[in-house]
Amino acid sequence: MKIKDLRLYTITTGDTGARGAAQGESQYWGGGWQARTLIANPMSVYPDYRKIRSLWMGPGQDPYAIEIETEDGVVGSCVNYGGGAFACAVIDEHFRRFIVGQDPFNIEMIWDQMNRSTLPYGLGGVTSMAMAGVDLALYDLVARALNIPVYKLIGGQTKESIPCYITTHPDFAGDWKGRGFMGVKVAAPWGIESGRDGLKKMEKLVENLRSDLGDEMELMIDCYLAWDVEFTCRVAERIRKYDVKWLEDPLQNGWATDQNRYLRERIAPIQLATGNLEYHEKAFHDIISRRATDIIQPEIQWVGGLTPTRRIATMAKPYDMQVIPHGASVYNYHFVISNTNSAYAEFLSTGEGRELHPIFDTIIGEPLPENGHIRLDPSKPGFGVELNRDKLKPYRRSDA
Repeated sequence: MKIKDLRLYTITTGDTGARGAAQGESQYWGGGWQARTLIANPMSVYPDYRKIRSLWMGPGQDPYAIEIETEDGVVGSCVNYGGGAFACAVIDEHFRRFIVGQDPFNIEMIWDQMNRSTLPYGLGGVTSMAMAGVDLALYDLVARALNIPVYKLIGGQTKESIPCYITTHPDFAGDWKGRGFMGVKVAAPWGIESGRDGLKKMEKLVENLRSDLGDEMELMIDCYLAWDVEFTCRVAERIRKYDVKWLEDPLQNGWATDQNRYLRERIAPIQLATGNLEYHEKAFHDIISRRATDIIQPEIQWVGGLTPTRRIATMAKPYDMQVIPHGASVYNYHFVISNTNSAYAEFLSTGEGRELHPIFDTIIGEPLPENGHIRLDPSKPGFGVELNRDKLKPYRRSDA
């Protein structure tokens, strides 16, 4: 069996009408509350870009899709919510030579060739998003060729269903009480740009959230690289009494291992969750081996796919560290259900943030939580989903 061709697509529109970076908007997670509400972020220090994230996001936050087809007509696919036309260009103009004509079962070698060939310019960001699309499409293809789900290809089933926590805006957190989810993660509206006022607002917010959710649900805070050591420690001191499970990504990624290790000790018993904006397995090895986090959160569609995510899980296992993939996707669920040190998964609310919706309408057949749990259909081969071709636009080099 040999790979005959690969096809690339950009997405015609965001799920809620966001037109994409080329039109000055953002398709990030469909353009819902994640792109339209006040959320502390790395650009919050600049007033012109503080109010909503869609003001500063670029084409790296736009999605793309890939199909890989064999000479026998077997097709594997992936929709990645990051990379956009930039990732398509990397795949089309560079990775194609490592894919077409290759045996699709040689996933390890193809990933290694993509990784080694991009060392002079890659090691993260759009390059890793491009690698992830290829890697996930290959896993989908191979599992379809074998007529089995991907999770059976990578370890089998370790749990009957996947407990989920829900991610939403603080304004909507109370809407998820009593719906079967193990917890709620909210996006912090304030960071270092807000100073002491931000500290007080975060304390009041967490107090209200715990009151709204009661004692049965976990509560987590996503800081999205918008805090620093001082702000994080001072917030942690104020909110310990409200039983917060973790603070996520308070510091900027890429060079914060020592700071995160120090921070982890300072904010206990609140846990530190990091990793969704790290892009290479070597960075994860550094974080894990130095115990610079409590919960490691690779973003499967950004870190390079299932191949490096499985390696990260192997690194974390001897430390009894939970590997909870960041984001919500069918790709995450196949990993989580097959991995013993992934006890639960994230489900991201989209649109207005109050109801269950598929993450992407670019995918047909995406599983939704029932009573807060994801169940995968063992009769569906591959990742068990199909592309919604009404949303796809064939990629052209002029798009990048």
